[in-house]
Order: sequence, then C-alpha cells, then structure tokens
Amino acid sequence: MPDQIPDDVMADRYNQLHKIQQEISKEENERLIGKNVELLVSGHEGRHDLDQNRMNGRSADFRLTHFDNSAQSARPGDLVEVKVLEAFANHIVAGAPINVKKTKGGDAHATWMAEKGDKKILLGIPTLASLKSL
Repeated sequence: MPDQIPDDVMADRYNQLHKIQQEISKEENERLIGKNVELLVSGHEGRHDLDQNRMNGRSADFRLTHFDNSAQSARPGDLVEVKVLEAFANHIVAGAPINVKKTKGGDAHATWMAEKGDKKILLGIPTLASLKSL
C-alpha cells in the first residue's frame, strides 16, 4: 500500500506501546499482592508443571496465576483460594491453597485420569517408543 510508515518505525512504535502496556499490567497485578483470590484450577500444560508441585489457575478476571500445590490438594477443575505473593506483567504467583472447593469438574478430571492415565494427546506424530514397538 502507498503511504505506509517504514517497518523500523512501526516496530519501534509497537515496542514502545508494548513496554507501556507491560508496566500497566505489572502495576495492576501488584495491587493484588497480599490479597486472597479465587482460582479455577487448570490442567498441567507447561514444562514447569511436570512435577505437579506448581499448578496454574485463572482468576475471575482471567489473570493467570501460578500457585504451590506441593500438598497435592487441588485438582484441575477445582476452585481454590490462594494468597498472592508476587506479581509480574503476565502472571501472578501465589502460595498454597487456603481453601479448596471440590467441584464436578475436578471429579470429572480425576475420573478421566483414572481411566486414561496422564497420556498426552499426540497430533499424529509417533513417539520413539511407539516406533520401537512396531
């Protein structure tokens, strides 16, 4: 298209805007430090969750929160109340659950895990183990 700004100017403007937004997000998240929030616990999806001592959840306003689940008291689908300890631009870190509300969603996840195990869904790409078994 004619009359477009150069790519380097566009990138610079984007980076400036992104930096400001990150600062605002961090400030907003820092307001929650020391407060209790309720989370809907999500499943283990990240590499940091492999040991299942740290789990993720989303608050009512959809803030990503990582919390300590070393006591294994929370399951994906349950509601937990946690105290916010740290805040960053893109997520919040909280301590162990203060309260855990068992839910039908948590029950369904537990049933599914008991039936299927913790098998990852593959997208048609065979694993080395499955190839060796042929």
